[in-house]
Amino acid sequence: MTISDIRISSTAYFNLHILDDFRSIQRPLVIICPGGGYFFCNPREAEPIAAAFNLKGFNTAVLFYTTEEGSRYPKQLQELAFTIDWLRHNAEKYGIIEDEIYVCGFSAGGHLAASLGVMFNKERQIMHFDCRPDAIILCYAVTVSGEFENKRTLDNICGEDQKLRSWNNLPERIDSVTPPCFIWHTGEDKAVPVENALLFASGLRRNNVPFELHVFEKGPHALSLAVESTAQNEDEINRHASSWFDLCISWLNNKMR
Repeated sequence: MTISDIRISSTAYFNLHILDDFRSIQRPLVIICPGGGYFFCNPREAEPIAAAFNLKGFNTAVLFYTTEEGSRYPKQLQELAFTIDWLRHNAEKYGIIEDEIYVCGFSAGGHLAASLGVMFNKERQIMHFDCRPDAIILCYAVTVSGEFENKRTLDNICGEDQKLRSWNNLPERIDSVTPPCFIWHTGEDKAVPVENALLFASGLRRNNVPFELHVFEKGPHALSLAVESTAQNEDEINRHASSWFDLCISWLNNKMR
């Protein structure tokens, strides 16, 4: 069943996709944050991802966070924090396992997911929420500012505020309680350089946070599932990179044992 438009604000909402037997079986939940540079929420990284996780036995929620021009950090972070808190407090009602709530983010949505993972205990405007994810899935995510940044994404939420851009250099915010991470990227990504994945993984390693990292040699940015159903052109069909999804499911299932 789909429960539509649970409003967070006039500009943000999330949709729940709960498997039909939710009244008798509790399941883990994946919250999906589409990419789009904080300018829009890419539909190729929204409902198709929810459907794929549903087929693997996960409940899902797609967060359509605020993308209005001039919506600065931490507005979207507050929206994601609220979403997790709300879902935890309503876990029994919707058949969700409250300590198996995961966030999967793509590109700018990956920046949002990673931001929550490293800021839930640092950003004062979200610390009142019960919002620590139990794991994070980062799909060609924006994680760094500086040399390897995606300027368009950071411009949209930070503007010219250099202190805020520095604060959004996420590998430097990692600590020992950052949630475990599954990370994938492609070496050919020209929009978000692969260093975003490598530097974030290095930060996890330094802080002894469990992670799994997959870098696929070929493939452009924004592959989504890298299969026909989510592709806009042939370049976005990549049989090898599409294995990220099954690898991710295996990683999650191993964590839940």
